[in-house]
Amino acid sequence: MKKEFVKVNGMEFTKAGKPILFRGMGIGSWLNMEHFMLGIPTPDNQIRKTVKEVFGKETADGFFDCFIRSFISDSDFAFLKKCGVNILRVPFNYRLFIDDQNPSEYKKEGLLYLDYLMDFCENYQIYLLLDLHTAPGGQNPDWHSDNNTGIPEFWHYKVFRDQIAALWGYIAEHYKEKEYLLGYDVLNEPYLIDAPDVLTEFYLEVTESIRKSDPNHIIFLEGDHFAMQFDCIHEIKDENTALTFHYYPTVWEPELFEDTYDKAARCRKFQEILDQIAGIREKFHRPILCGEAGYDIDKNNLPHTLELLDETLTMFNEAEISWTLWCYKDAQFMGMVYPKDESSWMQFVEKIHQNWTHYKEMGQANELMERIKAWPEFEKATDELCYFMQFRQRGILYRFQTECILKPLIKEYTSEEILELPKSFLFSNCGYYEEYAKLLKEKVLP
Repeated sequence: MKKEFVKVNGMEFTKAGKPILFRGMGIGSWLNMEHFMLGIPTPDNQIRKTVKEVFGKETADGFFDCFIRSFISDSDFAFLKKCGVNILRVPFNYRLFIDDQNPSEYKKEGLLYLDYLMDFCENYQIYLLLDLHTAPGGQNPDWHSDNNTGIPEFWHYKVFRDQIAALWGYIAEHYKEKEYLLGYDVLNEPYLIDAPDVLTEFYLEVTESIRKSDPNHIIFLEGDHFAMQFDCIHEIKDENTALTFHYYPTVWEPELFEDTYDKAARCRKFQEILDQIAGIREKFHRPILCGEAGYDIDKNNLPHTLELLDETLTMFNEAEISWTLWCYKDAQFMGMVYPKDESSWMQFVEKIHQNWTHYKEMGQANELMERIKAWPEFEKATDELCYFMQFRQRGILYRFQTECILKPLIKEYTSEEILELPKSFLFSNCGYYEEYAKLLKEKVLP
C-alpha cells in the first residue's frame, strides 16, 4: 500500500489532498528533564551528572532508562487515543545523540528511545512531531534548553549549528519512510540571536540537510523570542515547510491568570495576542501550528485553569489553527496526568519543595539583580539588561542547588530506592484530571 504523508498545501496541512487539523499534546519532560515540571532543581544535564556522581554510571543509566520507559507506555497511548488526539509533540535533548567530548559519533540512545515511541505512534495512528528542545551551548538562556550558564552560545559558534544541521540529516535519513511522523520541529524557542540573519541561515542549512534524504516530511520553523516573533525569518524556500509558535499570554502578562480578571476583557486580550502571532499564516502563506499552550494547574482551583484552556482552544479551533497543549504528563504542575500524592516521586518532590521551587529560583535571581543594581556604579542598568542577566544568575544558583539541595537529598536514598522512583510515572501509578480529559476530548472532536 502506498504511503500517504502529510503535506503543506498553501495555508493548510493536507493528507491525500484533504485538509487535516492536528489537535493533541506535548508529551512533557520525557527526553529532556525540565526542572519545574519534574520538581527537581537544575537543568537536565546537571540532574543526570548528580545521580551519576552519587550512585555511579550503572545505577544512573538504570534510573534514567526506567524513567523513560515508565513515563510513556502502551497504557498512555491507549488513554491518549481515547481522548481523541491525533498528534504528540515530543521534545528531545541533543545529548541523547551527541557526546560533547566525541561529537563525531552519534550515541545509540537517541534513535533507540525515539524508535520506542515511534512504534506506539504507528500502532495507535497518532502523528509524531519531533522537537529538538536543546542544542549545544543552548539556543536560549533558560533551563529548558539545558543551559547551565544563561548564555545562548549556540548563536555564538557556527560549529554548534553545523552539528545540529548534520544531526537532523541523520534523523531524517532514519525516519524518511515513517507515515506517522508529521515532521521535524527544528529548534525549540530560540532567543537572543546575535545577528538578524543567523536564524534564517541556520534554518536554510537544516532544511538542506534534511532534504538530502527526506522529501516526505514537513519541516517546522519556530520564531525568535521563545517562538513568538518571526521577523528574523526572511524567506522560506522549501515548499513543504510550516511555521510553529508558542502561546503563553499569562507568562508575559501575569495579571491575565488571576481569577478575578474580567472574563470578557481577558478573552479580548487573548484574541488580540493570538491575532498578532497568527498573522504569520497569511504573511508567509504557510500553515501554522501552536506547538505549546497551557497554564499552571492549581488543584484547589481547577475550574479556573480549565476555563483558560477552554477559552484558548476555542480560539484555536475557530481560527482553524492546529495545536498541541503543554503538557500530557508531569509532576503536578501543568500536566493532565501526574504521579499520585502518595507516590515515591511526589514524596521526593515534597522534600525538595521545602527549599526550592521554580518560582523561588526566579525570585532569587531577580533579587540578586536588584542588589547589583543598587550598587552606585550600576544604578543606570536598564530593566532589559537586568532581565538578560538574571538568566546568568540562575546559572550560578544551579550549582548551589546541586550541592545544597539535590545531592544531599539523593544521598538519603539507597540504589534500590532510587531505581524505584521513576516507576511513579507509570500510567497505572498515576492519576489524571477527569475534567481536563473531558475538555480535551470536546476540543479535539468538536
